[in-house]
Amino acid sequence: MKGLNEIFATVQSHLLTQGAISEDESGSCRLRGRYGHRCAIGVLINDEYYSYALEGLGISYYTAGQDGPLLHALTRSGVDAYEPRVAALLHDLEDLHDAGQVAEWRAQLDEIARRHAIGCARPLS
Repeated sequence: MKGLNEIFATVQSHLLTQGAISEDESGSCRLRGRYGHRCAIGVLINDEYYSYALEGLGISYYTAGQDGPLLHALTRSGVDAYEPRVAALLHDLEDLHDAGQVAEWRAQLDEIARRHAIGCARPLS
């Protein structure tokens, strides 16, 4: 499974390179949106585990102990969305993508890294 550092680095690199929100034609956030864009969670899901049925689901819809198709897709992709520290990081990254301003992403990502001790975190086993 990917650790906090690897998850964060993947999302950070992706979002800063993409420089745009992943959304559909109506402006709703999507795991995989127009122009090949992916959101902070969508980029973590391998192609073989993605399906359109996952759209509209978000990490923020799940509470501790819940199960669901988005969590399954993430776990099969190497992201243990059931692990509380990983789930908390995913929530913050999803919120950044869905509610943050693209121009502020770099500073917001720095804050998320600080809050989750990214770079200092122990790898997950």
